[in-house]
Amino acid sequence: MSNRRRCIEIALGALILALALFLRVRGLDTTGIWHDQAFTLNTAMRWVNGSPMPLASNKSSAGFVNPAMIEYLYAAALRVWPDVLSVAMLTMVSGMVAVAAAGWSALRTFGKRAALWTLLIFAVNPWGVFYSQLIWNQTMVPVFSALTFACLALYFAVEQRPAYLILAFAWAACMTQVHPGSAVQLLTMGLIGAIFWRKLRVWPLLAGIGLFALSYVPYLVYENGVGWIDVKAILDFTRQPAPPSAAAVLVSLDLLHAQGLLESVKYAVQFDALATVLLAISVVYALWASARTFTRRHDDPQANRQFTALLITLLWFSVPILLYLRSSHYLQIYYLISQWPAHFLLIGVCLDGLQHTLEQRAAKMDQQPARRAVQVVAWTILPLPLLALVGWQTAFNVQFQDARAGHRMPTQLRHVRAAIQTARQLLAEQPACDLVAISEGYNLEQSGLAPLREFTVPERVLLADGRLAVPIPAPCAIYLDALPGSRASTWVAGAAAPHPGATIHLPGERWQFYDLPADARGSLAGQREPQAPLARWENGVALAHYARGPVRPGATLPLTLTWSVEAQPPEVAVHVGTYLLTTGNQVVAQSDGPGFDSIQWRAGDRFITWFDMSVPQDLPPGDYQVAVALYTWPDLHRLNLAQGGNTAFLEEIGTDADER
Repeated sequence: MSNRRRCIEIALGALILALALFLRVRGLDTTGIWHDQAFTLNTAMRWVNGSPMPLASNKSSAGFVNPAMIEYLYAAALRVWPDVLSVAMLTMVSGMVAVAAAGWSALRTFGKRAALWTLLIFAVNPWGVFYSQLIWNQTMVPVFSALTFACLALYFAVEQRPAYLILAFAWAACMTQVHPGSAVQLLTMGLIGAIFWRKLRVWPLLAGIGLFALSYVPYLVYENGVGWIDVKAILDFTRQPAPPSAAAVLVSLDLLHAQGLLESVKYAVQFDALATVLLAISVVYALWASARTFTRRHDDPQANRQFTALLITLLWFSVPILLYLRSSHYLQIYYLISQWPAHFLLIGVCLDGLQHTLEQRAAKMDQQPARRAVQVVAWTILPLPLLALVGWQTAFNVQFQDARAGHRMPTQLRHVRAAIQTARQLLAEQPACDLVAISEGYNLEQSGLAPLREFTVPERVLLADGRLAVPIPAPCAIYLDALPGSRASTWVAGAAAPHPGATIHLPGERWQFYDLPADARGSLAGQREPQAPLARWENGVALAHYARGPVRPGATLPLTLTWSVEAQPPEVAVHVGTYLLTTGNQVVAQSDGPGFDSIQWRAGDRFITWFDMSVPQDLPPGDYQVAVALYTWPDLHRLNLAQGGNTAFLEEIGTDADER
């Protein structure tokens, strides 16, 4: 009987893990890619391609630069398989490891049934499934949080193996570096160590702390190089005054909910409320069970183990909430994600404990019908609310994935992969031509198609925001129009020829590749460039052509500027300022922006920029002039013209009746 029961338990665990895997693999390539993911993917792939090891990653929503741990993780996957899907698979595997770690810690501390319930709840949790698919810094927090928690629970509640304590610090180092918001759990670790200090051994403690500090060396080197500005920003952030708020409690509850992912789903409110009730009951039960086992911990090893594990679980759950009760920053769901897997253990342990209590009462009953009735309640009635929640959340995950696959925004991983694969093929077929990717975001940090650069041929890829500019590289170009309807899209459709068979189909939209051969580019040059530039700057850039729309009060004055890069400029960020001035050089209207990213300017290339100036409604009749200037960003230092001065005056305009 024991072997049969063991086989059933193993089969149930395997089925739950299979369900978790199914939900995490399904629609894996439909997750979103925007500038955050594009930046981290590009940075990791740049290292794989031979650049120096990154010391930092992207900038957080709080304004400081993140450590580079996420880049090291992504690079590990990309070295095995240099495809963006490998990073999604890494994220998926990390989600599975998080589920397994939660189940393992529950198994070793609370028993098999508690572990099965914990596994089941975590396996279908909507945010757990979503974060196991999405490429993002924060989505790697759950695996390291679960591993840190498991090692702490095993070390303090089960067996004082040095490896557990050392690994707890190693996983905590990874957790806090993929998202610094999870650093609140370092205080939890300190509290756990202070409470159970008798169980601490010196050498593994020192080894763990040393490993933790060593992992931060690259980031500290980076911070030393930039004058510790991010450390100062973090300290300033923690000192900002903030009134008490219940937002942390609500966000913590949202980790069990589905509404934040997809609003228009039947019964979402009801089942989210059920999840809240189950968690509330579980917290109360955990407090009661902790008090109950506390009194017996010295005489009963099992009670001591459960008390220790319950206290660690409650601390892992409550400390982040308490610390975030005062937060000057808007709390997102991922600020509390380091609480996992406490939610799932609390619910699993509560259900197991209540079932165990009923089973004990049934065992004491003399009458067989009464005993069977209580057993039925324990095994069928009691788990029904949780099983209903699990069933609904499973269906929700499938519905959410189907809805996501049918949405245009954000750009999906599968479409970025298709663009990379097609771009590689076209660049190989046309070795003299460069690729121009037209999308939203004007530079590597902001473009959603930035992975096209490092995942193809970096030196042959240019990125442009189709609303602002379009580059015309020499001697020929391949264009990817991923922003249909933009000005650049219209220009490319008129100047280049669609590449046959090179189309990527998205829901309700398509991305088209175009060819601009050398002869077609030459004809464009003859039509658009005068013999002498309108203005030339000392940095090697010249304004080759200028066109505008009519000047009308209360309307927009559009400008089209065609530029020529005559000599390789310095690699500094340069913005363009366009102005409508009075004859006395007073600014009437202006429009500023990056246009085409100056870091990508190359000698021999040209680019077109578009600007729109809002003309005042009360613009009086008179004479005005259109002017252009270049200045460095963000220090706003104007660049000098080769002929002197720093402002190019392009045209004098008289606002007569026809113009108005």
